[in-house]
Amino acid sequence: MKKIIDFFNNLSVRFKFALVYFFILLIQIVIFGLYMYEQTSNSTVKQGQLVMEQNLLQTKESILQKRNSIESAADILVLDKRIQDFLDYKYENSVYQIQDYQFNISPIVENILKQNRYINSIKIYMSDNIVTEMADSYYSVNKDSDLSKFLALNQKKPLDNGWTSTHEAKTRALKDSTGTGEQVLTYSKKIISSNTFRETGTLEIEVKETVLFDMLRDPIVTKLGKIFVADDNSMVVSNNIPSLFKQDVIKSNFFDFTPNKRISEVGEIFNKKYIFISIPISEINCNILGIFPAENFNNEIKSSFRNIELVLLGSSIFLGIIIFFTTTALLSRIKDMVKAMKQVRDGNLNVSVKVDSTDEFGELGTTFNHMTSRIHELVETVYKIELMEKEAELKALEAQINPHFLYNTLATITWAARKVKSSQIETISNSLAKFYRLVLSKGNREITVAEEVEMVKAYLHIQKIRFEDKFDVIYKIDEASYSKKIIKNILQPIVENALSHGIEPKSSHGTIVIKISSFENFLSIKIIDDGVGIAQGKLIKVLNGDVESAKGSGYAVKNIIQRLEAYSGRKDVFSIYSREGIGTEVVILI
Repeated sequence: MKKIIDFFNNLSVRFKFALVYFFILLIQIVIFGLYMYEQTSNSTVKQGQLVMEQNLLQTKESILQKRNSIESAADILVLDKRIQDFLDYKYENSVYQIQDYQFNISPIVENILKQNRYINSIKIYMSDNIVTEMADSYYSVNKDSDLSKFLALNQKKPLDNGWTSTHEAKTRALKDSTGTGEQVLTYSKKIISSNTFRETGTLEIEVKETVLFDMLRDPIVTKLGKIFVADDNSMVVSNNIPSLFKQDVIKSNFFDFTPNKRISEVGEIFNKKYIFISIPISEINCNILGIFPAENFNNEIKSSFRNIELVLLGSSIFLGIIIFFTTTALLSRIKDMVKAMKQVRDGNLNVSVKVDSTDEFGELGTTFNHMTSRIHELVETVYKIELMEKEAELKALEAQINPHFLYNTLATITWAARKVKSSQIETISNSLAKFYRLVLSKGNREITVAEEVEMVKAYLHIQKIRFEDKFDVIYKIDEASYSKKIIKNILQPIVENALSHGIEPKSSHGTIVIKISSFENFLSIKIIDDGVGIAQGKLIKVLNGDVESAKGSGYAVKNIIQRLEAYSGRKDVFSIYSREGIGTEVVILI
């Protein structure tokens, strides 16, 4: 099993696709084929069951038609006035009786025999004579002339009206006692005199089994199974299947049927499925039984399904080949992408793949191109930032002495202002000293929001003296934001721009609102002024970085945006909203 798994894992993707598809389709075909075969087989067996049941019902109707003809013939003979008079008359001797029968009665019986070819013989039992009429002759056994034969035949005289099961015919008993060997069924009827209303004789009609049950020998039906007739004692009385003749159906354990009960079911014998049908013929005390192997109805279905399976298998192979070549074509784009990835791995970020579709592979290629382009941009940005930081470090080293010198000078000015008792000069110098102390921040790149706000407050303290309280400042800062880290000296340049470009050109009093709040992992900073606003064209240039500096600020807007993007790693960190005559809002989200 492990070898098979290893072999499969080492195959190329296109072969894997083709093999998986082929086996999935093959499993579907097998399952579908078995299911459809089972369903069709069951349906065919049920259909065959109905057809065979109808066939046996037709056989029953044929038997009943012959039975009705025989019983009608018996009624004609029993009610015939000449026969009744013949039986009522007391002959002096048997010779006169036989002569009268020969000339008056025999023609009547012979005519019945000619009209009903399936009648084997007609026998009339009298008190002193037994006459047997056949198609070619008649025979008489007289009590006076041959008592032993008369008594032997008279013992077999039917006692009741009705049908008797199959037995061997004894139509030539006058010549011998062995009989003809012909299997017959008999119908008996008492002859009642219309004159005396007494029983004067018994009529017995023999019918050949081969004639009465001739439909059982239909080669088309017998090809599908076995059909035979059993009496109410479960004894087989039809001789169309010699091996079953006179066998007990129930004791033989091949058909557990109930006499005079209609049965149509599917069962098994020795693990083989069979159709069992029983049609009662209560009129002759018999039952037509049919046993049909279910496979006889499924042979053509098996052949058809074999052909269908072969066609489906061939189609699967053909589709598998199509899938193979289709997969090869699709994976060629993956190969191009893998090749491009290897180039990226080797350090070449300026690489892209050709995209000529909008499917999943096309989206993958587009995403890959966007990713490599973004990585290339980030690498370039990081490289530029590193250069900027190194340049800033150099400038900081060069200017390190100047801020300290300025800070010390401001301290001297403050001392002098106190000496001459000038509070305004003292306030300005203290605020400016505090501002530069925060700007230096011991060389740290990041400071807290609280320190950044203190830096802005120091700057605005100086500006309020300069602008003679022409503006107010409102601080809306939640407590959680004070401890957050932020890159140094971001707010002051923006506040300076708000004063220079918004409040200063305004003729009336102005307001600056500084709102800082934090949520989840983000820090939101908003600087809002109600100054003159920014024209739409100029605003677009500011956002695109075309306007690099603001009047009087030594900081470039572009520099602020670049610092924020480098710090957060995102592009959507800085935005400006402004309307002329209403004001400006700067939003920072880091």
